Amino acid sequence: MQHLKKNPKLARTVADLTGDGHLQIDKWRYLASFYSKNLEEIKAVKQRFFDLFEIEGRIYVDDSTSKKSPNSTRRYKLFIISKPICVFLKEIGTPVGNKTNNSFVVPEWVFNGTPEIQSSYLRGLFDNEGSIHITRGKKLRWRISFRMAKNSLLIDSGIRYFEQLRSMLAKFGVKSSPVRHFKLNTRKDGSRSRCLHIDIEKSSFRNFFKYVGFEHPIKQQRLINALNSSADGQAAKAHSKRLQPSDREFESPSALIIFKWNQQN
Repeated sequence: MQHLKKNPKLARTVADLTGDGHLQIDKWRYLASFYSKNLEEIKAVKQRFFDLFEIEGRIYVDDSTSKKSPNSTRRYKLFIISKPICVFLKEIGTPVGNKTNNSFVVPEWVFNGTPEIQSSYLRGLFDNEGSIHITRGKKLRWRISFRMAKNSLLIDSGIRYFEQLRSMLAKFGVKSSPVRHFKLNTRKDGSRSRCLHIDIEKSSFRNFFKYVGFEHPIKQQRLINALNSSADGQAAKAHSKRLQPSDREFESPSALIIFKWNQQN
């Protein structure tokens, strides 16, 4: 299965598991699972697994609520049970178990991979853990934010991971803020966590759209809206062409010829 490391779909799958997904390897249990309120998103993950490994995952519907979210909506769960696949995913650098309490890095084959491999990995992370929004202050400002929780004892490890992501974004001409972190509530097990986060300002939105982007339809449309308008909703004079989803650079392999790989490694 090592040849799959040349496939952007594998990079995306590892990112999905690093984000909202979960890779569990415990005694007899070998499980990759994903959760989402969006059925199409779950179906896309299921299809990627089949394309990569020719295995059919199983989708479950969860209508349960909780005390914290009594009005929570329907959620979908995807389970893939396979020892060989889970062991392979672990061997290529996918985090296992509780990601808040474990250290991990961007896998070497991703960090030093082709633009498409790196783009696919970043897109998966931002689809899972990213958001695009307007901050309110003296000025309305668009931002893309990326956040992850990390045990306070592992904060240095978390910062190193975020610095890797910043380095990858920079290769695509996407500037991001320095890594910041703030305190979260104490967890049930008594451990303390901090939330690490970086922001991307609107000046880098165009390169983010062209070379990374979102597959999440709401986030991607919000990104297009941000680029086609100023923060207060007026048409942006700086852009003569209104962006469309088809303007993405990596829609076809030929786009790699156009793309100027900044580092030249």
